[in-house]
Amino acid sequence: MENKTGKYLKYAIGEITLVVIGILIALQINNWNINRLERKTEKKILLDLNVEFKENLKDAQRVYNGNLEIVSAVNKIQENLDNNKLTSKSLDSLIYFVFDWFDYTSRPGASDNLINSGNLNLVQNHELRKLLTLWSGVEDELDDDEQLAIQYSQNIIIPFLALNYPLSKLEPFDYTLEFYNRTDINFKVYDNAIEYDMTTLLQNPVFQSHISAKKIYARHNVAEAFTIVETCQSILDLIAVELNKN
Repeated sequence: MENKTGKYLKYAIGEITLVVIGILIALQINNWNINRLERKTEKKILLDLNVEFKENLKDAQRVYNGNLEIVSAVNKIQENLDNNKLTSKSLDSLIYFVFDWFDYTSRPGASDNLINSGNLNLVQNHELRKLLTLWSGVEDELDDDEQLAIQYSQNIIIPFLALNYPLSKLEPFDYTLEFYNRTDINFKVYDNAIEYDMTTLLQNPVFQSHISAKKIYARHNVAEAFTIVETCQSILDLIAVELNKN
């Protein structure tokens, strides 16, 4: 009886061991399958993010370069306030930058969907998750400064120029359609603008104050746009690393 009991115990232990091993194997297979599906989903997320942030980078670089041009144009005007060596046409081209502004437009989609769906944890790279979490705040910083600059241009500078300078002289320097590759649209440029006294405009203290303020706003936008460019590039670099792993 003792021998039979010992054999039964050994048999039962063996059966239990096999069951446990089977359960562990099944759990391992299930975990592997879940992980495989998650990595597949992560790859799709990364590809979508890659498209979004390439577009964001492109537009941020446009805004960054555009505001640098504003700063450069105002610098040239300020260098010639007392000893004007500018021709009327060259001054008109510089005043266009005083009139103009640049507005960054983000391409939300993949990043918003990722965060709103609660699937951010599917992105394995910790640094990438951190940058994606902070992204909306980085964009908001630029947007705040841009809105102030745009309002100043629209509400202050343009009305001042309209009273003291023929705005029709700026038409030849508006390349909006070319920028958007709309060569199929042809707007006639008004080229009969009245002449004005350049010296009077350049030595007007209100004009000098306005262009200084314009430059300050543009410098702020340069700094914020540069942060956007850096952040986009960092995100794209991390995405490339993760895609190469997969």
